[in-house]
Amino acid sequence: MKWVRRWWVRGPLLVLWILFCLACSVWAYGAIVFNGPLVPGSGNTVLAVLWVILAIVAVILTKGGARRRSLAWGICFLAVYLPWMAIRPSNDREWRQDWRETGRVDVNGDTLTFHGFRNFDYTRDGGITERWVSRTVRLSNLQGLDFFLDRFGENIAHPMLSFDFGPDGHVVLSIETRREEGESYSEFGGLYKMFELQYLFGDERDLVRLRTNIRNEPVHLYQTKLSEKRVADILMESIAAANALYKKPRFYNVMSANCTTSLRVQTPAESRHPFDIRLLLNGDLDELVFDRGGFLTGGLPFPLLRKQALINPAAQAAHEDLEFSDRIREGRVGFVPAQ
Repeated sequence: MKWVRRWWVRGPLLVLWILFCLACSVWAYGAIVFNGPLVPGSGNTVLAVLWVILAIVAVILTKGGARRRSLAWGICFLAVYLPWMAIRPSNDREWRQDWRETGRVDVNGDTLTFHGFRNFDYTRDGGITERWVSRTVRLSNLQGLDFFLDRFGENIAHPMLSFDFGPDGHVVLSIETRREEGESYSEFGGLYKMFELQYLFGDERDLVRLRTNIRNEPVHLYQTKLSEKRVADILMESIAAANALYKKPRFYNVMSANCTTSLRVQTPAESRHPFDIRLLLNGDLDELVFDRGGFLTGGLPFPLLRKQALINPAAQAAHEDLEFSDRIREGRVGFVPAQ
């Protein structure tokens, strides 16, 4: 029965090793598909299939036991992993129109100047006027923080933060995938080095109206009840992150550096809430903030608060209104009526 004892010792380790190799092989296949040297899509997919065949043949034809076969597989894996590690992010690519400018923020005492501030205009039929400007506000005018959630899928949403600078208006932060000409968003591609990460500051008539009026995606608006100090901290943390990306770009990652987790990562560890799965499956991110007491609710339970927070009808009615930001807030919990 010696072989039985050997199996109980070596068998589980062998199974774990096989599972590890399979997981790494799946990763390598994706790395070739999304970051390979050929044409994205079909060209890289063919190359990935050829790599799988080569790895299988190398393992089968290698003689001398499990160690040599593992070495053969390891060489095949490193042939993908090492070039992938050498891929570096960049701010200098042929960017699509929406992400053409690399933003930065100058902080000079009480004055904040946003460069590469997006202020596109849209016709009702989707025509776009591209406009990148510099926008100056005073930090002393910062009054609060509003929260937009664009729920474009059952478990997928895009949050945006709107900093209320009173007489200086609103400044919206949208953390996005920065895409090149010809690229489209891919959840699986977001696991690799397919997109750069961009902190995009812009105007509500651009970043909100694009989603409510052009894409017709359901967008909800809430007022947070964070203290002025915490709002200022979030703003300055976000500015620091944007300026860091201006100097040293980073890749977007659908798990660790997306539109939600990036905000969590930039927050000092002592100020972070415990991790919640709704940070990744963020279609119910507004419910998470509600559960943590982050919104002004007017005493409403969450289903009613979410229902009244839908701004699409008001946004579409105010498409050409220069007071767009006031119109989408009128009559909603937590917002003072426009004078």
